[in-house]
Amino acid sequence: MKKLKITFLVMLMFCAQNLKSQNILPAENVFNLYFDSFVRYNDDSLKELNSYLINFLGKESTHKMNLRDTYTERVDYFTQLFLSNLPANVASECKDEARNYFVVLMDNFKDAKYNIKTIKPVFNENIKNQAISEINYEVSFKVPENASELNIGDVKKIDAAEMKKYLVDLTIQFKKASKTVTTVQKFNMFQIKAGNDTYYWNGGPQEMTWKLNEFYFKNIN
Repeated sequence: MKKLKITFLVMLMFCAQNLKSQNILPAENVFNLYFDSFVRYNDDSLKELNSYLINFLGKESTHKMNLRDTYTERVDYFTQLFLSNLPANVASECKDEARNYFVVLMDNFKDAKYNIKTIKPVFNENIKNQAISEINYEVSFKVPENASELNIGDVKKIDAAEMKKYLVDLTIQFKKASKTVTTVQKFNMFQIKAGNDTYYWNGGPQEMTWKLNEFYFKNIN
């Protein structure tokens, strides 16, 4: 019986050590989780990121959100903002076409491709002995080649049929997007030391989304 207890304890220790080693990730992998979560709205990546962060930040500091819902809210927000600038009767008849357009527009954003160019340690000027991993990465998006050529004129004077055609044509342009636009961005992650292990964390990853949103929308207008 005593041997059985010892064997059981050894197994528990092995499992705990194995679990611990699985949660030690290099900076590149942690960045991948942040990008897939907050740019690609991937809930599985967010769960994996939270599973990693909980080891050194605790459950209260994990990200509590449903990214699929966040994505849907973004599409709805853009749709309503667009429709609010149209005459009421036109907006009422073009809801589906407007939403389809913004779904494709956001899907193109989610499909961004990225490449990490450099990862280098820097020291935080404001906090003594606080190291940061500075990640420089390149992101590319597919945008329409000739979307700007689709001109609807004064939206206050357009009728529903014209607006529907415009939105359908624009949606097709985004589905067939072939032009690549590229930006180089920076993302910082604090280094958290735990014994011989190093964890990585960014307290405001939404900034990544804001910067890429700004670049993306600037290049589709």
